[in-house]
Amino acid sequence: MDTISLVLISIGLAMDAFAVSLTEGLAMKKLKKRNIFKIALVFGGFQAIMPYIGWRVGGVFSEKISQYDYIITTILLLFVGGKMIFDGWQEQECEVEGKCEISSNLFLLGFATSIDALAIGFSFSLVPNLDIYYSIEMIGMITFLIASLGVYLGHKVGHLISYKTEYLGGGILVLMGIKAFISHFI
Repeated sequence: MDTISLVLISIGLAMDAFAVSLTEGLAMKKLKKRNIFKIALVFGGFQAIMPYIGWRVGGVFSEKISQYDYIITTILLLFVGGKMIFDGWQEQECEVEGKCEISSNLFLLGFATSIDALAIGFSFSLVPNLDIYYSIEMIGMITFLIASLGVYLGHKVGHLISYKTEYLGGGILVLMGIKAFISHFI
């Protein structure tokens, strides 16, 4: 597989992480470099690990998982998005003290956005002479950079709109979950 194809695949895989990173940035009261790093590391890490797992497992389970990946993604995104909306509705300590900065469901979000990377890993197992380690490094680094940008941009937009950004972020995740479900049937 050539580098240009791998970069394009990496960017495509990173788009879900970018959208969710935007919502994380929207919900932040204060932008801190360590929080950008944590979020980007989780998304980049999951996007790198999942293709490796898919590659290792190979084509053994690819048909069974690909039949249900949209359900898993939909449930996870609806759950996390609904929780963000609920958390925005509740009186939270973070609004008073400014301490609530990163979703408590960050690992769940990282997993939810990387299910498609698992399927890419299955397809990688069919590519002869593929350097899987180079491939997952590329996917992880590109996702890390794009997710960092997403958090930053989300935070900047969040300060321009002065209402509860948790509602917006949760709404985006819910819409992504609905889109994942509908796109399976289209």
